[in-house]
Amino acid sequence: MLDDKEARRLLLRTAARDEGSAEAFERLYRTCAPLLLGVAQRVLGRRELAEEVLHDGFGAIWRTAESFDPVAGQPVAWMVAIVRNRAIDVRASHDVSRVDSYHDALEDDPDGALDRLFDWSQDEGENEDRRRASKWLRDCLGKLKAVERQALVLAYEHGLSHGDLAAHLRKPLGTVKTWVRRGMVNLRECVEACMVGPR
Repeated sequence: MLDDKEARRLLLRTAARDEGSAEAFERLYRTCAPLLLGVAQRVLGRRELAEEVLHDGFGAIWRTAESFDPVAGQPVAWMVAIVRNRAIDVRASHDVSRVDSYHDALEDDPDGALDRLFDWSQDEGENEDRRRASKWLRDCLGKLKAVERQALVLAYEHGLSHGDLAAHLRKPLGTVKTWVRRGMVNLRECVEACMVGPR
């Protein structure tokens, strides 16, 4: 990994757009790509998406190198911010597509919608308590009213706020809050009943 002084020199040389720019950019890529790939992969959790983000991020670094202010910031931190922000955007767009596919699946196949959203497969290394809890959660989510289940999944699996939920579902904010609250109460009661019931 480059130190900041050398990274700054290469970034400024890249921004100069002269005969040495391409070589400076190539060296910047070779030395910083592993770090930036790691940043993208931590955000996305998937290497293939992280590699796409890395490629796009370096394209942005090439195009905007002249906007880097060597007085105001550190070059590596500047590049990390570019790649990290792109990774966050990609993750958000993938989450939106998962939300949309879940929403569509609810209309077509309400019983299968949860299976498409969650990976319920059992891992051999998983302990018995975790497998049991996963089964309870799946069964209890399946027992909720469709609107409550949908509101909970969108809020907790995808991180949508109540306002975002209301906009996405095109329902009044108070209605959505009620669905989430009732869904949580019903889910908790169901899971608690499973915990005290026969094992």
